[in-house]
Amino acid sequence: MTAFDDELAVEAWEARLAPLLDAHGAAVIAALRGGGPRPPWPAALRAPALARLAAPHDPRWAARARTLARWALAARLDAEPAMFAAHAAPATAAGLAARHRALREVAARLGYADAAALARALYGAAPGAAGAAPTEDDRDAPPTPTAPLPGWPAVRAALAAHAGVEPAAVAAFDDGRHAATVLTTAGVACVFPPVVDLASLTVAAHELGHGVYAAAMRGLPLGLAAAPSRTVDEAVAAWAVRALEGLLPAGWAAVARWRRRRGERARAALAALEHRALVAGAVDDAWAATVGAWRPALAAAVLAEPGVAAAYAEADRLALAPGPGQIAAWGRAGAALDAAGLA
Repeated sequence: MTAFDDELAVEAWEARLAPLLDAHGAAVIAALRGGGPRPPWPAALRAPALARLAAPHDPRWAARARTLARWALAARLDAEPAMFAAHAAPATAAGLAARHRALREVAARLGYADAAALARALYGAAPGAAGAAPTEDDRDAPPTPTAPLPGWPAVRAALAAHAGVEPAAVAAFDDGRHAATVLTTAGVACVFPPVVDLASLTVAAHELGHGVYAAAMRGLPLGLAAAPSRTVDEAVAAWAVRALEGLLPAGWAAVARWRRRRGERARAALAALEHRALVAGAVDDAWAATVGAWRPALAAAVLAEPGVAAAYAEADRLALAPGPGQIAAWGRAGAALDAAGLA
């Protein structure tokens, strides 16, 4: 195939998938707000041809092909019978072990050497030995202030101003049962539960971080309108959580900083857990050996997306500190952004 043939193939798939992914995005938003199950990926994404897309002659075309292939991999993984059955297991340590065992099982069927390689392809980071985590004691929490917290609209405005996008470009729904950010050709939507305290405000800031980054991608071709990896996307959201500390009264900022660093330690523990389960193969005792007692809230992310922990831990390690307008510039590059330059 010629370079022109490669471009035609990418464009044809983008045209076919765009309305399907728009409908899927709308269904995801409805599920987040209504509390229903997350809808499956469109069946068309499982087409083998998507995995073979390539356009090596140009970085932006290559990025478009990689994005479509990554989405196709996620759809194929979700449809694997072993993964489907594992996700039906209870939200317990045994249920998490079942998910990790299934991920190890299906990696070869999906064309990967092992579960670590599959996780890297999906999320941009593979389970590795955990690095050193901050050493503060979880018991040393600062006192809870009495000063009022800002609302999420003020946080959205501040994050958007620093990112270099219009706040109105980031639609926000504060009636979610769960939190996520969705980009479709219609725009960006951040969904999060009602903000009633610092914890829920932090969740909102995280999603709004995703949102201001995605807002700069709007109008790009479908395969380009994405972060180069989940790791980079989560790194921008992690920046937003750190930036929130600068928007809070001093007392609340101290509490937010303590909570964030506690979260970083938790995510480092999850990365160690998934290294033990997916790389070392010690699936059955991975949680007890690395985390200890079962903590359902801590396990939520890896129960939903086994293999993702390394992306969150790497996002924390990157500790992005973008200057004014820099996030908009990253967004305009879309999936073709050189992530190596962010480290």
